[in-house]
Amino acid sequence: PLPPSAEGRSYLLELFHGPTAAFKDFGARFLAACLARLRTREDPLRTVLVATSGDTGGAVASGFLGVEGVKVVILYPSNKVSEVQEKQLTTLGQNITALEVNGTFDDCQAMVKNAFMDHEINDSMKLTSANSINVARWLPQMFYFAFAYRQLEDKRKKLAVAVPSGNFGNICAGMR
Repeated sequence: PLPPSAEGRSYLLELFHGPTAAFKDFGARFLAACLARLRTREDPLRTVLVATSGDTGGAVASGFLGVEGVKVVILYPSNKVSEVQEKQLTTLGQNITALEVNGTFDDCQAMVKNAFMDHEINDSMKLTSANSINVARWLPQMFYFAFAYRQLEDKRKKLAVAVPSGNFGNICAGMR
């Protein structure tokens, strides 16, 4: 616990204990398991297309590594991710392909959006995403908030959660 605040006690929920130290690890593994389970003979291969500024790509690469019937393509901006994150994206091999883009995260995201809007590419590659636009990636993150609530000593008190900016999927998971 953190020191008492003006409103009472404050607590910190640690979400960095997964294989890539990202809160997205749990959601990425859940999505990978879902796609593996939903695979059929008529739909033998899916391509997960992801844009990342670091955390999402590493979590998705780790979560989908070796998942049969799923190919992962990760777009990341050149010189805009940490050295550790770049290694998480580029060293796994198998069904994981990381492509360095000369640009920003927004450029990577635009390429992903364009691919999804291109019916020929989308149909031939059977595209899906693991970014926060995919509810199956952030839906399991709701358990973080349920877990935090269960830890409260006095359940009559309201739970206020602070989420760092840029974590759209995480804050959506925390809404009731």
